[in-house]
Amino acid sequence: MSAASPEATEAPAAASAAQPSTTSTTMAAPIRNPLKAALRKTVADRIKALDEAEILRQSEAVAERLQKNPWYEKSKAITLFLSMPTGELQTSKIVENAFKDGKRVFCPRVMGKGHMEMFEVFNAAEVPTLPLSKWKIPEPPTDRPMVDPPELDLMVVPAVALNLQRARCGHGAGFYDRYILRAQAGGRCKTVGIGLTPQLYDDIPEDEHDQRLDGVIFPDTEAFAAE
Repeated sequence: MSAASPEATEAPAAASAAQPSTTSTTMAAPIRNPLKAALRKTVADRIKALDEAEILRQSEAVAERLQKNPWYEKSKAITLFLSMPTGELQTSKIVENAFKDGKRVFCPRVMGKGHMEMFEVFNAAEVPTLPLSKWKIPEPPTDRPMVDPPELDLMVVPAVALNLQRARCGHGAGFYDRYILRAQAGGRCKTVGIGLTPQLYDDIPEDEHDQRLDGVIFPDTEAFAAE
């Protein structure tokens, strides 16, 4: 990776988890893009062709690459997404590594339409015990410490599709596009998208609200913005 690593920063003082962040964004609600809808179906079909063993192998390869990344190495407060049971990169190894490496880990919880916050998870062992969202994704409860987005050092971002120009197609609700704007207001947070090999897709349609990432990592390749 050619990009210089940002200086490590102090871990954030977490806000009271009972109160959602009052930080606002001006991003309008995403408009459904038929090209993105077609891309989501294409990528889903590609991932279905992978068996569980191959998904696990690729997931662990991504975890290894991320752990060696200088932005990750320097970070103290990070966000990680917790995986759906099937059909996407499994982040259990990344979560495990993060706690071994002494990170403070914050994970997403949906708070309302297009709105999510990141609440602290204290160890990898508790992840399977967290309550499940309607998508069967573990979510930390709201009585946990909630991070102020500008105090983050690194966001590990999920995607439907990514390319080596660091464009991203998500699921269409705009959760991460909004949150990235808030996190980067602090001037130090790096965003890294991760994906399986079938999620590497050269031609990703982009809309005005879409946020380019600082880096992307796949099992066999990666790309990062120059600094």
